[in-house]
Order: sequence, then C-alpha cells, then structure tokens
Amino acid sequence: MTNCVPVDTPISQGTKSTKEDVAPPVDPTLHKSLVGSLLYLTMTSPDIMFATSFVSKFMQSPNIPH
Repeated sequence: MTNCVPVDTPISQGTKSTKEDVAPPVDPTLHKSLVGSLLYLTMTSPDIMFATSFVSKFMQSPNIPH
C-alpha cells in the first residue's frame, strides 16, 4: 500500500461496460456475494455507492471485466 496512488473516486469516470461484453463468464454466486459485501460496506463508506451500483448491474451474467 505504500506505492498506491490515491484517487477521488473508486471507479474511473467514463467507465463503460455493457451486458453484451464478450469475455469469459465468472461464477455468478461469487459475484453476487462480492456485491452483497460491497452493499454492506456502503453503510460505513457511502463514497463507494456509485461503484457498487455499477457492478451490481451485471449480477445476472457477470464477465471478467465486470
């Protein structure tokens, strides 16, 4: 963590991803579990809400970029 560069938001502005992305699928159970954990964290860190809602859009069929 000593070489990390701080950013204002946890997701880059202008990040675009669609449900039709061509990439290998990932385990939807793991993706749902991670999104649930992020939703729990938004209670203490509301600044990650945008990034959490962005990745939660792809819970039906997540791919590697998601």
